Amino acid sequence: MSRTKSSHKLRWFALILAGLLIIVLAGAFFWWQHYKTTPAYSLALLVDAAQRNDDAAFDRLIDMQKVLDNFMPQVLQTAAGGVVSDVANSVRTQIQSLAPGVMATFKETLKEEIRKRINELAGSSGARPFFLTALAIPFKAKISESDETAKALIDSGDHQVELSMERIDGSYWRVTSLRDDELATRVADNILKDLPGSGSQLDKEVQKHLRENLRKLPLLP
Repeated sequence: MSRTKSSHKLRWFALILAGLLIIVLAGAFFWWQHYKTTPAYSLALLVDAAQRNDDAAFDRLIDMQKVLDNFMPQVLQTAAGGVVSDVANSVRTQIQSLAPGVMATFKETLKEEIRKRINELAGSSGARPFFLTALAIPFKAKISESDETAKALIDSGDHQVELSMERIDGSYWRVTSLRDDELATRVADNILKDLPGSGSQLDKEVQKHLRENLRKLPLLP
């Protein structure tokens, strides 16, 4: 009789454990399905695409044209920062008047710089599985979501990098703008190095002053 009761209790105990396991697994499954619709998950996909050099996935998750359009004013402002208004306007005019082929090369270079910057912000992951990358994103970025838009703030040294995102087809999120002082400084410095010297609106002394001004800004670690 006692053996029968013990067997009966063990059977119920096993059934309870199995039921709890099913509940936990079901909860994890539905949570993961919901998580896949969040900005954090799309950021994880973007980081993974950048680290794997997957251009198709990277282009799907970042609207590069919008990012460039939104980021260029920050670069121009940085390039002309700390100088008088007339010189600042001259810098903007000179950069904006670059030949289409030069601008196309610049945009491709900027795309690669953004890809590198995403890897820097994500940190070294090595052979980390995507699942772990996805789980780590909420701890690396402060994400606020409102209807069809979202913002992600990522700490980077003494300042924050801000990413703006938009929901696409109600299923995933795409980055549409980037604010990053350090990246703007790096890109602006590279632009100034390529500005024409003689015959341009800026003489060599002005260019030298601009470069010195940029070097005073914080550099990437």
